[in-house]
Amino acid sequence: MVELGKGDLDYDSVKKVRDVMSSIMRSAVRYGLLVTNPMEGVQPTRPKKAKQEKRWITQEILCQLLKLIVEPYATMVFVAVYTGLRVSELIGLLWRNVHEDQNKITIESRYCRGDWGIPKSAASSATIEVNRAVIERISG
Repeated sequence: MVELGKGDLDYDSVKKVRDVMSSIMRSAVRYGLLVTNPMEGVQPTRPKKAKQEKRWITQEILCQLLKLIVEPYATMVFVAVYTGLRVSELIGLLWRNVHEDQNKITIESRYCRGDWGIPKSAASSATIEVNRAVIERISG
């Protein structure tokens, strides 16, 4: 017999197997083949993993990377790194959204899969303060 928690499957895969089995057993209960769902309450144990060091990029490496990327994509990467904006929000930026005198950017629309729309969440629809270098890079 194979023990799911002991194999090579990652935690999320084991959870999916558990969820499928539970669904099958729920159907068996519904059709009177079982009295109770034996999977109810079964929780896979999360395997102990060594803590991985978080990777990060230095400003020097970012500058080298940006030199390899053609415009306007290099500026988009620069703005994304320094603001945390989503790609759809970057594409949706208009000149009126860049407030040079205040070092701020307003997120009011996004462009995703050929459609213009409002930002993904209410919190995304905001005016954010940005580093002066971001404004200078956008303004060129």
